[in-house]
Amino acid sequence: MMNALRVLRHLIVGFAAFAAIATPIWFVIAAFGGKFGFWTPIDGFRHVMGLAGLNALDWFGLPGGFGGGFILPLTAGLGLAALIIAIGFRLIFGRANAPGPGGYVAGVAALAVGLAPLVLVTIGAEQRAGIPPIHDITTDTVNPPQFTAALIERRGENANPVDYHAKTDPRSGRPLPEVQAEAYPDIAPFYTEAEPVLAYRAALGAARDKGWRVSTASEAALMFEAQAVTFWFGFVDDVVVRVSAHEDGARVDARSVSRVGVSDLGANAARLRAFFATLEASLGYSEEEPDLPVPAEEGDGAPEPEVGSESWPEPADDHEG
Repeated sequence: MMNALRVLRHLIVGFAAFAAIATPIWFVIAAFGGKFGFWTPIDGFRHVMGLAGLNALDWFGLPGGFGGGFILPLTAGLGLAALIIAIGFRLIFGRANAPGPGGYVAGVAALAVGLAPLVLVTIGAEQRAGIPPIHDITTDTVNPPQFTAALIERRGENANPVDYHAKTDPRSGRPLPEVQAEAYPDIAPFYTEAEPVLAYRAALGAARDKGWRVSTASEAALMFEAQAVTFWFGFVDDVVVRVSAHEDGARVDARSVSRVGVSDLGANAARLRAFFATLEASLGYSEEEPDLPVPAEEGDGAPEPEVGSESWPEPADDHEG
């Protein structure tokens, strides 16, 4: 009898230890697999959400998903069973027959891994409560910076559309400009006393400092496009930055759009805030002409512009609204 119980104890503790190690590893593989091209970021996200027993449609506006929602409850159950058996052996059969520290560690680890999504759900619910399900954020809601035809083609036919004024809040039907202004009143144009071309170069440098991949740049049009890739899953968001003359200085507008998903959970607004903070640090700290990054010459590491200035509207002197 004792031998059978010991075998059962070893099996449950072993399965709990395996689940505690394998489950996080699989989550990481699923999350980074999309980033490194083994599958699409959407599939990786759906898989993780499915394993966690969460609804990808509810969280991110992504339809469908994978099964496997039993994985985390099973992991938590194995952890709880391992702890109960470890404590039971000690109380019933004495210290001599109790499992070693590894049994308790395996139980606690598996239980923690299995219950972690509860924390995720709680934090996520609070985060999503005040965030509208939108994914296109700009500093100019009247005349938002436009993407080039080349970038729109690269986004793919299944990507979110880029017609800003045609978009609405899917829940309320309110126009996107109205919803954005209410949710992110701080997202506004950046003004500087620097000359437009210097502001453009500083903005280009700030984009590179943030790790964006600049794909199209035109100093003649004072505009550039870039891609920001998320750390988890490798989702690609597109950014366009436009510089224009304003009074004795320049105005910088930016727009960040997710390629997939209905709600960005505030990521695009956060990206623009961080970008303008970096830009302000390079332009606004001194009354003297700042030491601005100058785009490298062709063949010196600079991205080859895929389109010229003719692909963008000519920069205006100022913008109303």
